[in-house]
Amino acid sequence: MNRRLAALCCLLTFTLFALPSTASQFETAPTTALGIDVDFYTGPISRDVWLQLKAADQKFAIAQAWGGRSRNEYASAQLSGARTIGGMKTAAYVLLNYDNKVCRTFSKPVRNASGSCAGDLIAQPKSGARWQVQQGVAALGPEASHIAFVAVDVEWFLSPEPSKDARVQAKRRQSILDAIDEVRKLKKRPVIYTRNAKRHWKDITGCDPASPDAGCKDFYATINDEKRPIPLWDVQDGSPDLDGFLPYSGWMARAGRQFKLDTNGFGLPPSRTVDLNVFDLSLFSASRR
Repeated sequence: MNRRLAALCCLLTFTLFALPSTASQFETAPTTALGIDVDFYTGPISRDVWLQLKAADQKFAIAQAWGGRSRNEYASAQLSGARTIGGMKTAAYVLLNYDNKVCRTFSKPVRNASGSCAGDLIAQPKSGARWQVQQGVAALGPEASHIAFVAVDVEWFLSPEPSKDARVQAKRRQSILDAIDEVRKLKKRPVIYTRNAKRHWKDITGCDPASPDAGCKDFYATINDEKRPIPLWDVQDGSPDLDGFLPYSGWMARAGRQFKLDTNGFGLPPSRTVDLNVFDLSLFSASRR
């Protein structure tokens, strides 16, 4: 080998080791951040609490907009404080009911000592999940224009177990699909909040990816659509990260994780709590609906 060729070989070898690999250039992990979710039980949140949350590097707040039977009367103020005082990104969630029953004072709740709406339940003025999503967005007031997404909360809050009757489960699946579609019509991105546990996703929908039912297949085709997949906000106690996810119902990863429930801190009064979360922060700026 002559000197010129040897020098060229040395240069090529140095270049290969000095430059980053293609994988390291283009494979990037999600940028995660910590944040909270709140509901009407959290109540009004003071300026001092928002400043403490900001100092604790909490980057987002997700407010309950509709609690299954009524609006969250604090939602608009909670999101406004998070955004303007805490400098946080914001989103909202809607807890679905499947019996079309609401509080008489659903738009301006009158509550008893336990926080439930006073009086007997009544039929929704208009049945269906679309109406519930609309009520939730109405509860946000002017803050609705600032939120990044609306999560459809799929969990069972009644004492009796969810019915396993196939027709009833099919109706609940349709309610979830209607809610997703209504969120999109309102120009917001839909997310699903649920967990892989009893009284949640599978018990409510009656489906898993192996279900032979044609209705389940159509349902999952929407949830896991390649062009517009519905991100998952999962629940798992433990560490504040997105790792350790065991795939279920077609979701191979989660965009958010609620990792600690009912936490008192950040200067909140003793009886008030928030839930702690970690999210892929890109979800708060994603444009796909």
